[in-house]
Amino acid sequence: MTDWLTYEWDFHGERATFRVDMQYWELLPVLSYSQLVYVCVAPKDPMAKGFDRTEQRRFRQLRHRLIDETEGRAIHVGSVYTDTLRTLYFYAAEADTIHQASAICREYGMLAITCAHASEPHFTTYYRFLYPDDVRLQSVENAAYIEAMRKRGGDVDMVRRVVLTLSFITVEDRGAFLKEVPKLGFTPGGTVWDPESTHPAVCTVSGFTALHLPELNRFTARAISAAAPLEGMLTDMEAEFVRRY
Repeated sequence: MTDWLTYEWDFHGERATFRVDMQYWELLPVLSYSQLVYVCVAPKDPMAKGFDRTEQRRFRQLRHRLIDETEGRAIHVGSVYTDTLRTLYFYAAEADTIHQASAICREYGMLAITCAHASEPHFTTYYRFLYPDDVRLQSVENAAYIEAMRKRGGDVDMVRRVVLTLSFITVEDRGAFLKEVPKLGFTPGGTVWDPESTHPAVCTVSGFTALHLPELNRFTARAISAAAPLEGMLTDMEAEFVRRY
């Protein structure tokens, strides 16, 4: 069984699509797959702005072969795709799996391919790069929010006021966060106490942004990153509705 999550994030300055098999969050430490094998694939023409149809088809064939033919020796845990680079990440039981992967890749000379290997006993690539932190997880919610706004006939291009609700364990932590709010480019709103919540000290802040995913991601990331050291979390987001004409 797999549990794939797809989200968009920056990768070396480019907008990228990340896919990660979430099931390995708990499984990796108990498995003996500590050898990272990754395969980077690009168009043959280094000046190309993307993969043409033939290259896309050949890449899909390569991906399927790598997954199928290393089954039992390696597990496919994630991938990162940009317009000009597609990288597949595997963890293998043995370091020599890189030789098997390289042999398969050599059959696809119409693509520019690099195969590499590293020992990762702590699975750093999976936990710190592929697996989303709270900021990246929010990007999934942001994408869904934008799509829902579009379906309602909203104008996602227009800059509008967006209100974020954040919750903290203590009033002191909430106060420390609110002191930083002006530096973050937000305007503080109201505060309430929710005794039914594990994070009862609640506040709202607001700012202005268009509902484009990269911009909205940066907007929510500022708040989440500032709240996290204070054990705070983003619990709600509401944007003013502006109809598309």
